[in-house]
Amino acid sequence: MNTNENAWFRVPEVWLMIVLLAGMVIGSLMLVATALRHTDQLRTPAPHSLASPLPPSAAAQPADHATP
Repeated sequence: MNTNENAWFRVPEVWLMIVLLAGMVIGSLMLVATALRHTDQLRTPAPHSLASPLPPSAAAQPADHATP
C-alpha cells in the first residue's frame, strides 16, 4: 500500500487553507506597518475656547411662567 496517495500535501483543500491563512497574516502585518508608518497627529483644542469654564452668574429665567 502506497501511503503517499493520502499525504496531507496532496490534498488541494489543505493548500487552500494554508494560502488563505498566510494571506491574512501578511495582510495583517502590512496593516500594522502602515499604521505605524502613518501615525495620527494629536489634535489640540483651540487656544481661545468659546465655552467658559465658569458657571453662569445667575440662573436663567424659565421660558414660561408655569415653570417654577
